Amino acid sequence: MILAARKARPPAEPVTEIHTIKLYRTAAMDAVSNGFSNVSEREGIHQPDHSKHLELKEGDAYAVYNFFCRMKLTNPNFFYLMDFDDDGPLKNVFWADARSRAAYGYFSDTVAIDTTCLTNKYELPLISFVGVNHHGQSVLLGCGFLGHKSVEYFVWIFRAWLKCMLGHQPQVIVTDQCKSLQIAVSEVFPKARHCFCLWYIMQRVPEKLGGLRGFEEIKRQLNKAVYNSLKIIEFETSWTEMIKKHGLGDNKWLQTLYEERKQWVPVYLKDTFFAGMIPIRENESLNAFFDGYVHKHTSFKEFVDKYDLALYRKHLKEATADVQSKNSSFELKTRCNFEVQLSKAYTKEIFDKFQSEVEGMYSCFNTRQVTANGPIITYIVKERVEIEGNEKEVRSYEVLFETNQVDIRCICSLFNYKGYLCRHALNVLNYNGVEEVPSRYILRRWCKDFKFQHVDLGSTDIDVYGPVYRRSHFHNCAVPIVEGGAQSEEQYKIALHELQELLNKFNLVDDS
Repeated sequence: MILAARKARPPAEPVTEIHTIKLYRTAAMDAVSNGFSNVSEREGIHQPDHSKHLELKEGDAYAVYNFFCRMKLTNPNFFYLMDFDDDGPLKNVFWADARSRAAYGYFSDTVAIDTTCLTNKYELPLISFVGVNHHGQSVLLGCGFLGHKSVEYFVWIFRAWLKCMLGHQPQVIVTDQCKSLQIAVSEVFPKARHCFCLWYIMQRVPEKLGGLRGFEEIKRQLNKAVYNSLKIIEFETSWTEMIKKHGLGDNKWLQTLYEERKQWVPVYLKDTFFAGMIPIRENESLNAFFDGYVHKHTSFKEFVDKYDLALYRKHLKEATADVQSKNSSFELKTRCNFEVQLSKAYTKEIFDKFQSEVEGMYSCFNTRQVTANGPIITYIVKERVEIEGNEKEVRSYEVLFETNQVDIRCICSLFNYKGYLCRHALNVLNYNGVEEVPSRYILRRWCKDFKFQHVDLGSTDIDVYGPVYRRSHFHNCAVPIVEGGAQSEEQYKIALHELQELLNKFNLVDDS
């Protein structure tokens, strides 16, 4: 049995909806909260299996119920689904607020499904859908509570999320390595490229291999195979050497990792765009969206109480970054035209990352042509890179350059992993006298004005003349005004005056 709320409705309907939830609250949620059904087996009904329901403690059910009521009243485009067992207890919950739904319209290319709370058996069975915004920051695209870590339950919440997003599937989905997740993703998102999060896998290395003799050497060889392999043959060779040298042929965990290597090892994922969502270097880390707000014993009530604060801080961080990107002039560190060009386009956070690649051009040397096949020329670019400690080694990177269309591709594939060109590709462009980065390599999703110019037409269900679109678009345009007005007393007075003038005009239209 499912309860749903999706669009803004006439005044009478939300009240009916709230009463419906109340009805289920007394009959169903109390049963879950108390840990037993109000109906005995003598009355012909079996006791429900509470191990597959949400384990709500005292006060949790009311907190969740009040949270949904408040969100629906204050957030007209708030969407939620509740999944009840036939016997009454609550199995699953999903919701997404207006901001999350609007954000998916902009950033639907790569989505991570975070099941950390389920994997680590937290008291709060939280599952989050997370994207990456134009600043490279995590953005919430919906979340929920899952009663059981099984295919059936994952399928339910994935379908709920997809329904919320009007059936528009992401291009890439990143999850933890889990068979139930694997099956559910393939069923609900058949068109998406499903990958496992490398960081989660590498975090388990001490737990899975820490007790083995020669662990430190095994770890070193594993890191080398995963992070340093530029070609598939290099990974295969390094992996085989590690297995043979340490006698790991019977290790079940490593066997599974190898069988599924095409879903998590970077060298197999070079044609997949990740928007910087997965770490590809050994020293890169990953933070959960609700990091700092959820711990092992966080209750349902505690989480919904903190939810608004967590999202407010995230939205404030994005709004501040918008203002900084729009109003600040970026410090240039080289005389390279590429740096000047992208300082006018990228947001500050993305420009800083790109700037590191421009600076990195100076660690590259001995760029030379090795083969030519018509307009396609192959170059080798050498670079001194840091390895363990302060030691450095020289690595060679193969770069393909197509002269007619000015297409370029480096074997390191940073452009697909992160969304901006690497130092090796920039070096070859510079070598060939190309003074500006070709427009196809300047992704709109990283640009300062992206949210003001982008309109999501990925689904024919979206009415660009309707109130949902207007509300979302106005909000995005208004955020910089709010942030700019808060910068000083003078700007605050100007913004407030103009807003009052605008409201007066609205009142005149209403009166007429």
